[in-house]
This record gives sequence, structure tokens and C-alpha cells, in this order.
Amino acid sequence: MKAFLISFSFLLFLVMTGIAQPSQYSLRNYKAVDGLPQSQVNILLEDANGYLWIGTYGGGLARFDGHQFKVYTTLDGLQSNIISFLKLDSKQNLWIIHPRGITKFDGHTFTKFQQPGDPANAKRIKRIFEHKDSLFFTIGMGQMGKIYNDSIYYWSRPITKNKELFISFFHKMPSCEILLCMNDSSFIIRGKNGDYQLSHKESFNNLKNIFNYKGEVWITTDKGYFFIDFKERKFIQRNLDIKNHIVLYDSTANIFWTRQGNNLLKESITETKHKVDTVLIDTEVNQVFLDDEGNTWFATNGMGLYKYFVQDFDRCSSDNLRAVMAIFKDHEGATWLGSQTKGLWKIHKGKISSYPSKEEPSRNAINTITETKDGNVWVGTMYGLGKYNKASDSFQWFTREDGLSNATILNLESDDLGGLWIGTFGGGLNYYDGKKFTYFTMKNGLTSNSIMALKYSRYHKKVFLGNEFGLNIFNKGKAIPVSIAGIENATVLSIQPFRDSLLLIGTGGSGIVVFNPITKSRRLLTTRDGLISDFIYFIAPDSTDVFWIGTEKGITRIRLNDKFDIAENLHFGFENGLTGVESNQNAFYVKGDEKYFGLIDGLYQFNNVEKQNKESFDLHFTDVQLLFGEFDLHDYTDSTQGFYNIPYNPILPPDKNHITFQFNRVDKRYPKSVRFQYFLENFEKDWSPPSSSNEVTYSNLPPGDYIFHVKSTNKQGSWSPSEIIYPFTIQAPFYQTASFIIGVMASFIGLVILVLYARVKARVNRVITTERIRVREQEMLRKEISRDFHDEMGNQLTRIINYVSLLKLNGTNGHSNGNGGNHNDLYTKVEDSAKYLYSGTRDFIWAIDPVNDELSKLFIYIRDFGDKLFEEKNMSFRAFNEIKENIKLPYGFSREANLIFKEAMTNAFKYSEAKNITLRLERAEQGSFQLTLEDDGVGFYTGDIDKLNGLKNIRERADRINSVVRITSIKNHGTKIVLVFTLTKTLKYGLAL
Repeated sequence: MKAFLISFSFLLFLVMTGIAQPSQYSLRNYKAVDGLPQSQVNILLEDANGYLWIGTYGGGLARFDGHQFKVYTTLDGLQSNIISFLKLDSKQNLWIIHPRGITKFDGHTFTKFQQPGDPANAKRIKRIFEHKDSLFFTIGMGQMGKIYNDSIYYWSRPITKNKELFISFFHKMPSCEILLCMNDSSFIIRGKNGDYQLSHKESFNNLKNIFNYKGEVWITTDKGYFFIDFKERKFIQRNLDIKNHIVLYDSTANIFWTRQGNNLLKESITETKHKVDTVLIDTEVNQVFLDDEGNTWFATNGMGLYKYFVQDFDRCSSDNLRAVMAIFKDHEGATWLGSQTKGLWKIHKGKISSYPSKEEPSRNAINTITETKDGNVWVGTMYGLGKYNKASDSFQWFTREDGLSNATILNLESDDLGGLWIGTFGGGLNYYDGKKFTYFTMKNGLTSNSIMALKYSRYHKKVFLGNEFGLNIFNKGKAIPVSIAGIENATVLSIQPFRDSLLLIGTGGSGIVVFNPITKSRRLLTTRDGLISDFIYFIAPDSTDVFWIGTEKGITRIRLNDKFDIAENLHFGFENGLTGVESNQNAFYVKGDEKYFGLIDGLYQFNNVEKQNKESFDLHFTDVQLLFGEFDLHDYTDSTQGFYNIPYNPILPPDKNHITFQFNRVDKRYPKSVRFQYFLENFEKDWSPPSSSNEVTYSNLPPGDYIFHVKSTNKQGSWSPSEIIYPFTIQAPFYQTASFIIGVMASFIGLVILVLYARVKARVNRVITTERIRVREQEMLRKEISRDFHDEMGNQLTRIINYVSLLKLNGTNGHSNGNGGNHNDLYTKVEDSAKYLYSGTRDFIWAIDPVNDELSKLFIYIRDFGDKLFEEKNMSFRAFNEIKENIKLPYGFSREANLIFKEAMTNAFKYSEAKNITLRLERAEQGSFQLTLEDDGVGFYTGDIDKLNGLKNIRERADRINSVVRITSIKNHGTKIVLVFTLTKTLKYGLAL
């Protein structure tokens, strides 16, 4: 009863405002401006994918997918742009009948079938039908043709023995058998049990129409209605209260589409009444067609194409009431409507009241309506706050003079205490406790004094405010800004509770946020998640957790899953009954089955017609292109699939790695709600964001095997569990193939073996050469040792032998000086020679030991010799080593350097008369080293160096180790001997340093 009263109230309101009760049906006219190629539409057909195929007179063939028309003409392969009939065969090939020929379209290629002979004498082809494995078509007077396996046959013999009898038209019966109507109104039935003929001479004279009705074949004749009893093979007369010509019977809706002159009528017959509605006036209708989505289409002669459908929204107001800004229903069931210019309206128990303000026109601009706990209705306007007085049926107005901070009221909210929260434009937040107004501004923490959205949460016991800088939480006289990632500095236009503890926040440009004020967690939903727009005027959750969202593009209905992802998404716009699609901030009422919305052109009521939407078509590919169609993809595969003969599983060369996928799901009721997601397996890791775009291109793909996945939403706006896939392969270039890589690896291995062989051979040769050098060095060393022994030990031994011989002679002859002096001299010489021999042997043995081939050990050995030598004369000897790291010396270097400085030290000991002697090891320039011996003795004349044997030996030894000796001496100012050597050169011994 309550629902009836509400509906009656709205009906009365509509009568008062100047229009009749809204119809749930709507007409949408498509013409050339919408892309339809020709206003004269002859024939309509729907395929398995949901596309509507339209045959026109002169404009060619059009395909409609709910969004747009795609046109095919003779430029695309049609035989003619005049189309009189369309037929889909069992293989989903489209057969297009022209007056003088036939075109077959398999989704990819047009094939023409031309009549033989002179085209000027060709007879008109009328209709085509499928029977068993062949297609039959009628031509002219008594002729027929047959198409079998794309081969066409013509014959002119009559269908019966009577040469004057020919096929007028054919009819497809409910049993899918073919009924041939002859020109004398008799019938030939082609059924499963063979052909037979029925004559009507005993029942009626002329046939007017034929249609299927309740599983039977009915005919309209000059004697009334008959149905055909195929079992008894006779005509039985029936009564039907339809006087007009029947164009089509809709068995689902039990509706007769009839024609009265050029008027199209919709007639329905029940047990109690016969209802007739005029749908089109002065419009010649060529065909009435029912699609699988529940839409009815009218093909007209000159007026284009009409879509007749049950619309989702009815406009409930006339042009007298536009721009509905607020909707509210109070506790008594009265409905309050606020407009932008026409003031406030109240509808209650069949009575409509209007409250215009003549003294202050700005009060006719209503922004918000609410009710406080005490039952008082409050109205916020562009100038003042109004409180409704039921007794006087009038309003008491409050402005600045009454304590409001600003008279422009944008939002109203009541709390649990009966107080009223008031959001103003520029005046901050106001609170009315029933006695006085208190206001709060930016001084109290508000981030703005313009309150764009306002909500009191009975769960949190707090007030939530929205402004142009985001969200504020107001509690105990203080506002706290809340930073929510994703909507920083975004205007908050709507705040609504969701599941008690959560908030739904709609923003101007940043989408929707599901926000938890306690945990501060949030889920941001934008156009990237499937929303039609990010500019949200309002969010209205209903009792089933469905969100009704108002935007500048219409109204969207979504449902979230447990993860707050969009599970259902259905958009309503112009195609669904909304004329002015832009919604308003506070203009919504969503409760139970009642859903009303205020848009810029008036009030709309939602009709739940989802159950009447019968079919949801499958997602499918429409094309797959290679380099934007520059190359034919069919050249790279041997199989195709689908109506459009999509090349399946192609194998592409490496330079053809640019592929475009085109896909679609037809929804002629909610075309803007269709969303797609896709991803390329082995290239991408996750699905793309939801998008209305039905095309994607991948370029510069690396070689490999790929599978393209795509899915779409269904008629409810939820994601369909099924998806379609498309595998393809991009071959590797020759230099990345296995054979090439194996060949390269084999060549590389062979090259490596060759290089290793060369290196081994070179190493063997080097070893042989080294061995030769070693043998030569050994020979040189042996010669050196022989020479040294000869020079050192041999001479000393000879001297010792001579001294001993002299001792023997002196002892034998008895020559003595009596005091033994001569013997003492000989003994001393023998002793000195033996010491020298010992010292030389020790140096030689130290030098040939490889352990001593180190620069620091050489320095220590020379230093120790100097310490012992100069200690005998009390000369001051000091040694300094500035080289800290270990430096390896080549063989033979230590011995020669040791002898050089022993010679130099011995000379200094004997002749320099020096008091101080210094030995120093340090680095020289360019990576060289220098060993220096310096004294402060008497010096000598350096011009006599070549005459001094000891210094000549020093230079010779320095040359042997590729070193340079610098000798400087100044009379009475000492002598300096410097040995400069580099350890990267080759000694004369032949060893590499």
C-alpha cells in the first residue's frame, strides 16, 4: 500500500508539472549522423556474436556493435550497395542478397555470385533459405537457384508441373522446417519426411500474411485467421482480436506488432483487455526485428533505424522542474524535492505543495534537505537556512542576523543529540543546538571555510568534513586534517558511511576512496579501476552494498568484493534513458526498491529491468594485424578460427614482431559499461587496468612463444570467468637459432683449440729456447766461476804456495835474521791470503744462493760488511734503507752489486782518510733504484779513473747488470759512488727481469 501511494504521488506530481505518466520504453533513432549509411533500411539480422547486420537500399551493408556502425560497400567487395535480404547459414557465413546477385561474407573475404548471361536481362533475386546442406534462392517467375560448397546452380524448370506456379516467398516454421508459399496461395512443405503440397481452395481464397503464434503457423486470409494442422494436413479457422496487419508476433512478451497504414502499433491481448499503443506515426516500417538482448528494432523506409527498448531510467518531471539539486523523504513519508531555480516541492499522500520565495529569489535555489531528531525538516539554500513549520505549512528563515556565519548553505546533517550541523560556503561549519548557532572556522583547525561535503557518523560519533583541500575530522570543537594518499588537495564532494565503520569519499577529479578512520587504511578507486569518471558528485550505497555513483557522465552502479576491488560495474547514460547525464551533489534517494536521482534536466526514477536483458554475448577477436595490416597474417599460419577467420597460432619471422589485437564484446544495452583486461604471457606479469579500449598493440617483441589473454565484463558489469587466448610465436633471427649457435660454438671451440695448440706449441718452443738459454747460461756461469776461482782463489792459492816455498827455502838454507822477522812477514802474507780466500769464497757462496736474490738482503749484506770493515779504523759508518717492500733481484745481480760496493768500501777504507761514511738505498726517477756510498775523505782526481784498476772493475761489473755507476769526487770534500739500476731490463746473462 505504501509503495502504491508513493507511485501515485509521483504520478500526481507529473500531472501537476505538465507531462503524462512515464513509459518504461524508449525509442532511439539512428540515422546518417550516427554513422548509418542510408536512411532506407531493408533488412536486419543478428549474428552469434551479437552484431546487428543492416542491409540498406544504396548504402551497402552496416554492422552495429552497440557503439558504432561499420560500413561495407562495393569498395570492400560487395557486388552491389542495394541489399534486399540477409541470411546467416549454419556455419555463420553471411549471405547478402542483391537484386541481381549474391555476396558471401565469411568475416574476412567477400565472394561474389553473379547471375550468368547478360546482367541487363538478369531477373531479380528475392529470398534465400537453407535446407539440409544447401542454400536455395528464388529468382523471378518460377526460377530457383542452389548453392552447394560455394558452387552455384541455376535452373528454370518450374517447381511443380504447373508452369504458371512459382514461389512467392518462404516462411520458417517453429519446427525449423521450410514452408514455401506459392503465387496461388498454396503451400509446399519441405520437412524431414519429404515434400508435400497443401491447397487452400476449400478454406479461403487469398493469403495476406503468415506468422508463428504459440508454436503454430498462423495465416491471415480474406476469410479470417487460420492455423495449419500439419498432422492432418488441413487448415483450421481460429479467432484473433487483431484487425490490423500483423508484422511480427513477439512470443516472449506476448505482443503483436501491427501496421495500420504507415503507423506502427503494439497490441497485447489478455483475458480482460486488448491494449493498443501507437509506437511510430507516419513511418513505413520494412521489418520489426527482436534481438537476443530484449531490444526491438524497426527498419524503416527513409527514417533510419529505431531501437525500442525497456529503459533503465524514466524521467519523472517536466521541463518546468529542471536541475533537481536535492531529494529527501521525511519520517512521515513525504518526499521533498529541491531545484536550482524552481524552489522547494513537497509530495505527500497525493498532495503536491510548492514553496516559492518571491521576496528572496536566491531561496529558490535549494542545495540540501534533511530532518533532525525532533522531526523538523530543514532546507539549505543559496540564501538562508529554512525550518519547516508543519502547523502553518511554511518556513522560518535564518540568516547572518540570526547567528549564522554565512547564509549560503551547502550541506546539512543531524546528529544523535538532535542538533543540526550546517556546512556553509565561506563561513565554515555551523552548529545549531535548538537555541543558538555556534560556528567554527579555520581558527579551529579547518583547512577551508567552504564545506563541500558533510557527514555525521553515528558509529564514530564524529563529524567528517570535505572541502577543496581534502578531509577534516571534527570532534569536540576542533578540526583535524586527515592526509589520504591519492586525494591530497582534492575537493571532497561526497561522504557516506559504508558497513558502519568505513567511509565512502567521493572527490572532484581523484575518484573514490574507501577509508577506515580508525586504522587510516584506504582503497582508492579511479578510472584505472574501471570507473567511467573520476569526478564524483555523490556516492549512495544501498542496503545490498551496491554503490550508486553520480558523475558528469551519468550514473554508475558498482559492487565491491571483500578486497574492495570492483566486482560489478554498470554505467547508465544517454542510451539508458538519461537525457541530461550530469548528476547533482545531494540529489539522490536510494532505499529498498526506490531509487530516484536528480540530474541537470530533472528527476529520474530507476527501473530494475535487468531480468529482461536476456543474453550476454561472448568476447571474441575481430582482427589480428601484423604491422597495422601492412602484411597479411594468414601467410604465417595454416589455420583460422571464428567468424572473422582470425589466423590462429602464427609463426612470425623476427622482423615481423609488431602485432595488434582487436577484440570486442557486443552489448547493445550497456555499450559504455563493457570493460576489457588483457596481458601477454611471457612478456607481462599481470593484467592491464580495466579499459573500454578494445585494441592493443605490442611492438619490438623479442623472440619467443607468447599467449595473449583477454577478458571482459558481462551484462551485469562483473568480470566474466571465461577468457579468450591467442598463441603465437616470434622466431629468433638466424644468429639466435640453435643451429647457428651450435655452429658458432663449434667454430669457437675449434678456434680455442687452435689457439691453445698455438700457445702450447709456443710454450714448448719457449721451453726449448729457455733450456738452450739455460744451458748457455750454465756455460757462461761455469766460465765465470772458473774465471773467478782463477782470479780469486787461484791467485791466492798460488801466493800461499809461493810463500810456503819461500819458508821452506829459508828453513833449509838456514838464512835467518836471528829474530825471525823474515818468517813473520811470510806467515803474515800466508795468513792474509788465506783470509782473503775465505772472504771471497763466502761472498761467492752467498751470491749464488737464490734466497739472497732480494734487494733488502743485498743491502743488509753490504751494510754488515761495512760495519766490520770500518770498525777497524774507528770510521763512522751509517746505512739507510728507504725501500720497505720486497724487491726480487735477477740471478747474478746480488753478486756483482756486492763486489762493486765491497771494492768501493775497501778503497774508502784504505785511501779516503774519511771520518764519516754513508750507505743509502732509495728510489730514483721513473721507477729506478739507486744505491749510494758517500764519504767525507780527501777525494781523488776523477780524470785518473781509467787508470785505477779498482774503479775500472766497478764499471765493468755495473755493465754486466745493466746498471749505471756515477762517481763524483772533490779534493778534500769526499767521494760519492752511485749505482742506478732498473729491474725491468735484461741482464747480459740473458735472464728477463
